[in-house]
Amino acid sequence: MLESKAFQRLAMAVWLFSVASVCYLSLLPAIELPVKFWNADKVYHLIGYGWLGFLPLFAFARGGTARNAAYLMIPLGALLEWGQSFVPGRASSMMDAVANAVGVFLGIWLAETLMAHCRGCKGLGGDGERL
Repeated sequence: MLESKAFQRLAMAVWLFSVASVCYLSLLPAIELPVKFWNADKVYHLIGYGWLGFLPLFAFARGGTARNAAYLMIPLGALLEWGQSFVPGRASSMMDAVANAVGVFLGIWLAETLMAHCRGCKGLGGDGERL
């Protein structure tokens, strides 16, 4: 199932929608977080960018392309953090950028681990590569 073209297309559509959503939400003026606790925004960054790092490994047929697309989420996160310094009510934070990068790496690791353990799955697009 993970290697089917339909599944890859669905993963690609969800990933592109997710990237657009993260860009939109990152550049909105002051957002209220649904659950507040100390450093809650870092957890949201970690989860959001983990998702953006996870999905490309299912969306692209080739492992190198998938990883490159996932790794590109790191500079995207850094650019969006920088862009927030120009948005009223928002502030740029180096720790948010770090949480974004850690999230991407965790997303890639989780996808690789899932693919390595699922039945009938040959890793990234069946090419047998591993991180």
